[in-house]
Amino acid sequence: MCKRFKLPILFLLISIPAFSQYTTSASKLEKHVNYLASDQLLGRGFGTPQGKLAAEYIAQQFEEAGVDPYMGTYFHHFNARNGILNIPGINVVGIIHGTHPQLKEEYIVLGAHYDHLGWKAKGSDTIVWNGADDNASGTATLIEVGRNLAASPESLGRSVVLAAFDGEESGLLGSRQILKDNVLHPHKVKLMFSLDMVGMYEAHEGLDMKGINLLHDAEYLTQALAENHNIHVSKATKNIEQRTDTAPFGKYNIPAIAPSTGSESPYHQPEDTAAALDYEGMALITNYMSDMTQILSTREELSSMTGLAEGESMPPEIFTAGIRLNTGNSRFNYRDQAFKGKSIFAIQAGLFTSFKLGKLVYVLPEVLYETKGSQHYDGKIRTHALTLPLSLALSTRDDAYVRVWVQAGGYYSYMFSGQQGGQDINFDDAFHRQEYGLIYGIGMEAMDMMQMGLFFQHGLSNLHRLPSQNMIHENIYFSLGWRF
Repeated sequence: MCKRFKLPILFLLISIPAFSQYTTSASKLEKHVNYLASDQLLGRGFGTPQGKLAAEYIAQQFEEAGVDPYMGTYFHHFNARNGILNIPGINVVGIIHGTHPQLKEEYIVLGAHYDHLGWKAKGSDTIVWNGADDNASGTATLIEVGRNLAASPESLGRSVVLAAFDGEESGLLGSRQILKDNVLHPHKVKLMFSLDMVGMYEAHEGLDMKGINLLHDAEYLTQALAENHNIHVSKATKNIEQRTDTAPFGKYNIPAIAPSTGSESPYHQPEDTAAALDYEGMALITNYMSDMTQILSTREELSSMTGLAEGESMPPEIFTAGIRLNTGNSRFNYRDQAFKGKSIFAIQAGLFTSFKLGKLVYVLPEVLYETKGSQHYDGKIRTHALTLPLSLALSTRDDAYVRVWVQAGGYYSYMFSGQQGGQDINFDDAFHRQEYGLIYGIGMEAMDMMQMGLFFQHGLSNLHRLPSQNMIHENIYFSLGWRF
């Protein structure tokens, strides 16, 4: 061969991703699941002796697979506060060191939570939530991906960290704490995968890859590479999944992807046992994830999400918004008389926002459509209004899995239509179009996403134009919200 062609051709061969020939054993995956989801481990509850046994098993498997302990140990111990109790948790962490002179200082994190819901006594029986698919399947896959990659570490550019998280079912505790404690420095982590419920490939008719479209070469990963491994990617999205261990990494601006075969297994039921899983499908997923991780470890740029620079911290989240649906009942309080109107169904729907004023203080403006009213001696009254609540809230810390607050403030309503006894309300002579009053209540938010609460509205302005008809609205609402 002419020498002048050797270098370009060699570069071309190196730059084309090779399809690795990983051959994961389905029987090894089944062995891991059979132990982790056995009755012996009593559902691997957070903070239990059985959870500790599971952690020790995973560490042993990491060692046998050739995965090095992370920072000299496989165990990251942490405590989670529950009332007056400190509950001990254990993350199991290993590392396969990359070989690229610069990229080896960066991490791709492969994670899977190993805890589940534990057990309960019912009469003389013990009911165990074995959690085979959720998430012994992801933990077994994590172990075998580690075995595949550790067999050829010279093929890795970036270092690969394997993390089996504890406390996911109790609020993503392990993945939150491993970042908070700087065990995994956020500026070093360039990509994260959370293998959660990957045991039902055939039943799900494919593999979901939530968040994969955050990567630059997502189309290649979900099509050509997947096809090479006989994997059908049934869902590819750009959103970071908030209900698994991807969520804490996403908050640090790290691209985080959640491979999953959905909830075809008996999700959070005692019937989620090892016998129901698709181990051949899990082997395909293990080969696919091994190959994908190896390829991504050598790419210089992975995503427009770049994580944090060294020494940088995430700016506080000042503004959030979402949609809200409130349902409840409404009635008239006749303040100059000794009775109240009979309640009718009431509803509010619209947008909510939140502005953080201090560490624990928020202001909560909302824009809502509202329909409410009351039974009245001249016939049922129902109004339709634009309502603008504005409250001040005192909250618990916003870095917890569940945040709780109390709020108080006021509201303004403009009634644009209504009926009384089947006839249109006369807003010119009989009723006021505008109303104002107080709002107060309690609320909670889980996973930085879902909200619920109980709220009261108490009118201060007379709805009727005649002083002798001194009537005000009193409303109670149960609220559900979803943050954008």
